[in-house]
Amino acid sequence: MTITALSFDYVDERTNHQFHLPLSVFQKPKNDVDYLNLEEVLERLTDEVRDDENHPLALAMQIIGENLELYDDEHHPDIGENITDVEMVKYLMKAHNLHQKDLADIFGSQANVSKFLNGERQLGKNAILGLKKRFGISADFFV
Repeated sequence: MTITALSFDYVDERTNHQFHLPLSVFQKPKNDVDYLNLEEVLERLTDEVRDDENHPLALAMQIIGENLELYDDEHHPDIGENITDVEMVKYLMKAHNLHQKDLADIFGSQANVSKFLNGERQLGKNAILGLKKRFGISADFFV
């Protein structure tokens, strides 16, 4: 007796794209490897479905997306939540292997960088724009 995994197949008549989806894609990921595999499936589905809410694969896309979001919520805390501006800048400096002198052009001087990192100075509009430009991040991190 041969046991086969339950799955469903879909062929788009217009594009001739074929999808073979085992029912296991509808489970919440158990680890990061599962997560990456499901993320890849979701990307393929998104490319196929686009904005067509009536597409036969739209429900599959929704279920997989929600399961990935649940996994994210449980295993990866929100980035930037309850993080101060000082903590964010220190993180960016560490991630990019920078020192205070490397941000002097953004803050006006190395002394101003030091004052900011010690909580003695707030971020100004120009510093926020400079950080945004330097690190390619949204100014929303600092607002």
